[in-house]
Amino acid sequence: MRGRYSAMTLALASLLPLASSHAADTKLVKAVSDHFELYTTDNDAAAKAALTHFETVRGYLLKSMRAADPFTAPVRIFGFKATAEYEFYVPKGGDLTSKAFSATAGDRVVIGMSSLKKDDYQFGVREYAALLLARLDPKMPYWLKLGLSELYSTLRPEEGTIAMGEEPMRSFHSEVSSDLDMQVMFALKGGISRNKGAEQFYGDNSQTGIANSKAGAKMANMEGTTTVDYPMVLWQLTHMLMFKKEYSPKFGALVGALNDQNTVSAIQQVFGQSLEGLKYDLMLYIQMPSHEVLHLKYQLDSPVKPQVSQLSPADSAPVLAELKTAK
Repeated sequence: MRGRYSAMTLALASLLPLASSHAADTKLVKAVSDHFELYTTDNDAAAKAALTHFETVRGYLLKSMRAADPFTAPVRIFGFKATAEYEFYVPKGGDLTSKAFSATAGDRVVIGMSSLKKDDYQFGVREYAALLLARLDPKMPYWLKLGLSELYSTLRPEEGTIAMGEEPMRSFHSEVSSDLDMQVMFALKGGISRNKGAEQFYGDNSQTGIANSKAGAKMANMEGTTTVDYPMVLWQLTHMLMFKKEYSPKFGALVGALNDQNTVSAIQQVFGQSLEGLKYDLMLYIQMPSHEVLHLKYQLDSPVKPQVSQLSPADSAPVLAELKTAK
């Protein structure tokens, strides 16, 4: 067993020439809790605070979903202090303008974060929530998984409560066109990244799942010069379905119905609502100056007590090499 571990360590170490010179001298802080393993170039206090936040969010999500943890190994989080450090590890083809990414390294799930500042937790939590939902409900349509991930990203633990429903941070806001094609939006199966024009969402490519779609081409031509934050639209929609009194009592039924049928028919069956009617309500909801934030009673059964240690550059190097090869 020891020989196998040594061979793996040597294999990882052989990848180090791919790293920049600063990475070879990097010293990481390692912090471990019951369900997470965090490495950071920031300090001990930042590591402890971040792990407490993630453990609290994890506990709330699993309790609210009445689900067991689908991750068999601790989720590994990397939090960087400098943007240049973070950008070096963003997977090939990833969005360098984002503030977090998720990937896999063998059987391990990893999340990279550009910062461990409190205001930036939401970017890492968004990735975690998406990973969690994908494992708990593989049939969940992409639009709902993305909308819920946005909604859960801003969960804010307070003393004895957790706030849900706050608006995610964005670097810009734009008007949502009344020509928004919700049927196309519901058909998307992946490939959405933030801060991109509509052609990035509706273009005919393998990521959207609507190859050769005339509707997709139409939307791309119509809004190709407009920057629209589609994840924010889905946050608005999910918030409406969960919070608006006309929809919220049946939201659970909708999630169940989506396992067996497409979104349009599920909406009709559960809410007795047409797609046009849903869109009308959504456009009104988007125009509201603010949205409700719930403060729910919740706290972990026991305090989070991270175990923190300082890694040498030699001990940090194999861990960073594994992150660099994650996909």
